[in-house]
Amino acid sequence: MEYSKIFDFESNKLLELFTLLNTANDVYSIEELSSKLQVDPKTILKYIKKLGELFELYYLADQLTISNIIRNQFYLKKDNELVSEQFLINYLNSLPEIIFLKSIIEGNKIQTMQFAETLSISESSLRRRVRKISNWLEHRNLYLKRGTYELIGDEAQIRAFILHFYWFVYRGIKNSFLQQENEESTLLTNHILHFFQLQVNDLQKESILRIVQITNWRYQKGKEINFKEEWYQYITASRLFSKFVEALRHTESTFLQNMDELAYVYLTIQASFLPYYGKSLQGFTIQEHFLEKTTSYMNTLCVANNLKQKFWEKEFDFTQENLAAFLSFHLYYEMIYGFSFERDQSVPIIKEKYPAFSAKLEAVLLEVVNGNSYLNIIPKSNQFYRYFMILTSVISPIYYERKIVICIMTDFSIEKEHELGKRLRHFFYGKFNMTVIYARTSKSIFYANVILTTIIHQRSFKNYERPIVLLDTNFSETIFFEIEELIKVT
Repeated sequence: MEYSKIFDFESNKLLELFTLLNTANDVYSIEELSSKLQVDPKTILKYIKKLGELFELYYLADQLTISNIIRNQFYLKKDNELVSEQFLINYLNSLPEIIFLKSIIEGNKIQTMQFAETLSISESSLRRRVRKISNWLEHRNLYLKRGTYELIGDEAQIRAFILHFYWFVYRGIKNSFLQQENEESTLLTNHILHFFQLQVNDLQKESILRIVQITNWRYQKGKEINFKEEWYQYITASRLFSKFVEALRHTESTFLQNMDELAYVYLTIQASFLPYYGKSLQGFTIQEHFLEKTTSYMNTLCVANNLKQKFWEKEFDFTQENLAAFLSFHLYYEMIYGFSFERDQSVPIIKEKYPAFSAKLEAVLLEVVNGNSYLNIIPKSNQFYRYFMILTSVISPIYYERKIVICIMTDFSIEKEHELGKRLRHFFYGKFNMTVIYARTSKSIFYANVILTTIIHQRSFKNYERPIVLLDTNFSETIFFEIEELIKVT
């Protein structure tokens, strides 16, 4: 979810500036920051000062500072990454938009005048912000009830929104938001982990715990799940679901006495964590999808077949883990929409780095999405990213990119040349579609994009007209970086 769309200009720019400095490996000049944030250099200096004041306000100034080595060259000095996360949590929780969203999520009654006074803003400013938030929510089929600001809409959507809000605002760090980390919630989460034989890390366990807490909390507030007709195909004849019901019946959680809530939790865990099930349980789940010809299975079959046809030049087979990833992704968007399956995506970077591979993948997306109502609701960037990640686990994304030929022409021993070739292939693995050849004949050199040699003699420089890199006997990795820069411009 793009929360930046609901923040005001300065709040967004402060967040962008901090993120930029926080993720940088080097210093930024004031001109570079101005260019990246599209604001005047004087405004950048004002924002840097404002961030410093916020560090002081949140008692983080001893651990977090924006420093400059020389005039107008800035970098973020921090004790550790946790300090940065703590600042973000404090900053986000101070924004009126986040305070408002937290209030409507928790079901607090909001009186415009009193709430505006609490936020230290005018009533008109609050109303403008609320209108922006309301329009933003409507894109996800969520609405604010006129007069009361009650959050209304499909219950599965609301619960998904609450989970996404938690991860964005609180970064997975313990806090007072929906504080129900009692023995009952933790015990139920452990039962779920054990039943599905889930092989997950602590962050994923935190997500499962939050799913359980949100389900329990909403149910206790009288907000029961609206179990959709199309979901029954996944549980009606499912032996696994029957075992799940039996395994959790003895727990004391109130919402587990409701069959629809049980089924919702069962499907939500499957939609998010099927690739992490134990091997045998994963295989059993895939088989149930196959036998029932579920919508998720049919979508998976359609996409998988189209991908294999489009990428026919390279023989490959999707594994059980790949099928589980497809199934869970498609099931996720059958249950909810408008919320990203992954929080972090880098589609523009992928397309820039692997243009040929990306073009083929986009052609598949165009074919499978047309006329398929379920696949059509998945945001295109989310589809592209998920299919790319699954597909590249069986095919290298560089396979279809321009082939780069590196020619080794040295007076090293044959063993030394082969060692160099091996190190080159290892260093550039996954970066370029590279072939290493050895200059045993003059003809082979003409295929090269770059020539590596120990002596640049006049004939080779004149006849071959290729970029030439001079090696020493150790051929250190600094040479490899030089080769990489040459490849990018050839």
